[in-house]
Amino acid sequence: MALGAVSETILKQVEAVTGLPVQVESDNRLQAPLLARVQIARGGIPLHRVTYHPSATGMADYLIAFQCSFVMRLYTLPFEERFDLTDTPAACADSLQWARTHPASSALPSDRQADFADFLRSSLMSMVRSIPVGLWIDSDLRERFPTLREAQEQAIRRQINTHATLLRPDFQQNVPAVPLGINFAINAAFAKFWGGVLGESGWTLPYLAVGALTQGETLLRRSNELEPVAGNDRRIIEAWAEELGLKAWLAWKPYRP
Repeated sequence: MALGAVSETILKQVEAVTGLPVQVESDNRLQAPLLARVQIARGGIPLHRVTYHPSATGMADYLIAFQCSFVMRLYTLPFEERFDLTDTPAACADSLQWARTHPASSALPSDRQADFADFLRSSLMSMVRSIPVGLWIDSDLRERFPTLREAQEQAIRRQINTHATLLRPDFQQNVPAVPLGINFAINAAFAKFWGGVLGESGWTLPYLAVGALTQGETLLRRSNELEPVAGNDRRIIEAWAEELGLKAWLAWKPYRP
């Protein structure tokens, strides 16, 4: 696929700043709501890797710019301030407890309970890591690169629709109450933010109905209390995690390429 002008520019910037190239390719193994992902160079691997789902090819220029922005934010920090986010034993213990006590999973074999717990833990960690910083990145891209807005809006609308499917009664019955509430609060913040930007006030109504909108609005207020600069990425992740009751899940380790 031929890359767009914006993503070509950003890829060159990443290589100039990090000293490493970015490999870009499609990957049909990505699962909704994930349209794209970035793997930042580490463990001696001499490149960064951005993948996007083939169904999102028309949005690839935006998705590449968005994912590469995480790399740029990390590398613009002084070396001693670059950290990777990982989880703690508390994250594993909490998620396993949810799986063992929830009616839909309590009777599962222990290995399947462990798999379900891992899914809950990794899903929530991914959301806490990516959504608050991602809102800052999206705002910056929208301001700096107006040509990306149409693709950005397509991606956002797809995410909003995917999030809405999680509100189905059958999904709610299959997920423990605590992680379900955390998921709804994060998605409510996302819907509130983008509903305001795109004039879609109705996006928040389902989250009002399930009682998650107030906490979603609180998450956005925590974001507004900080400057949206790379030096505050760790702070905003911690602030959202604290509001969501996940502060004990977070562990930071120095980033090593």
